[in-house]
Amino acid sequence: MFLQLESRDGRVALKIDGGFASLQIEGAQILQLPVTEERTLTRQRAAELAALGEEHGLVLFERSSPAARELLREAGVPFASTGGEVFLHAPPVHIEWPGRLKTKWPAGPAIPSPFAIRASRVPRWLLLNVGEELSFRELSAQIKLSESMVSRTVRTLADDGLVEVSFDPADARRRLVRLRKPGPLLDAFERADATRRYRQRTWEVGARDVEGALDRLERTAKRQRLSYALGGLAGASLILRAVEPATVDAWIDREDSELWIDALGATPARPGPGRVNLRLMPDPFVLDLAARIGRARVADRVQLYLDCRRAGERAIDAAEAIRSEMRW
Repeated sequence: MFLQLESRDGRVALKIDGGFASLQIEGAQILQLPVTEERTLTRQRAAELAALGEEHGLVLFERSSPAARELLREAGVPFASTGGEVFLHAPPVHIEWPGRLKTKWPAGPAIPSPFAIRASRVPRWLLLNVGEELSFRELSAQIKLSESMVSRTVRTLADDGLVEVSFDPADARRRLVRLRKPGPLLDAFERADATRRYRQRTWEVGARDVEGALDRLERTAKRQRLSYALGGLAGASLILRAVEPATVDAWIDREDSELWIDALGATPARPGPGRVNLRLMPDPFVLDLAARIGRARVADRVQLYLDCRRAGERAIDAAEAIRSEMRW
């Protein structure tokens, strides 16, 4: 079989021909390996190859299960698929390509969206820290996700051209992720968020206006030691003075919803002056990103932007102001 797989920039190529695989970087051959071909790589066959170590060289296959590939990866056995997925660890060289045609063959469960509830911590953090470069392990610690989930999410984003992944020149095993152009990633995040349905309800809390509602929220949070984050126009109004909200939008932990309602003495109501919209945050981690502005806790800029975009025409100016402030 003849096969040539290349990196996006064309600098790195893996050529397979005549039973051998050669790795070339900028036209220079770096190493050569014998090839073992497996049309369909099963988990059992992968275990056998993993037990042999690197004796068989690089494993080439058309189809495989995720578990089979993971076995080879854990054993450090290099492999490549005809769809473009490559794993090769030969210090100081380390290559992992997700594969341009990886969806051509059945390969178990689909990869979760990078904007799913927990996975979206990755794009959220990158948007809040544009230009910073972290290893997968460092990012994992920052957002409190497993390194494997961070790796899968980043690879999906990179495959869509939304983030950049590189290897540390001092350690080829250390992968780095960086966001240089935030606009496309923010737009993709917004499209995904537009399809999500959040649970919320409007409450009367005994306040006559927004200021009174904010005061009730803050005093209740302190007294009951509860977390919250102002969102939407209410949060934006503490950053952009021209914004005038009619009601207060507050994100809370769904586990605390009953306690909030009891502590506020809240009764169901229609939207109006001094009313509070309590929104249940699917991922409590987002509440940890809130920052205090004045006497209230305000959601991170990504959440404020998404909230304002969902609010329609009356919040367009606020959303665009946030985008301009963050240079997205």
